[in-house]
Amino acid sequence: ACGESRDMRITHPITAAVYELLDDGSVRVVDVEGREGHFDRTGRHLSGELRIADPHIVDWVAMKSLPSRRLANPKD
Repeated sequence: ACGESRDMRITHPITAAVYELLDDGSVRVVDVEGREGHFDRTGRHLSGELRIADPHIVDWVAMKSLPSRRLANPKD
């Protein structure tokens, strides 16, 4: 369930956890204590010690893996 980083990374403004988009579309989250977890775009835990993540941040980071609406539907 783990992939390589896609250079999309954000630090949570409250918890300071780092959310990072992976090549497979999943999101790696590392908290300030160094615990790591991997989540799908809905925030469902896939693997790792860290089992809880902010689903809104996970979704926002994961959305960066999808093609833009304009590219997906050229008639827009």
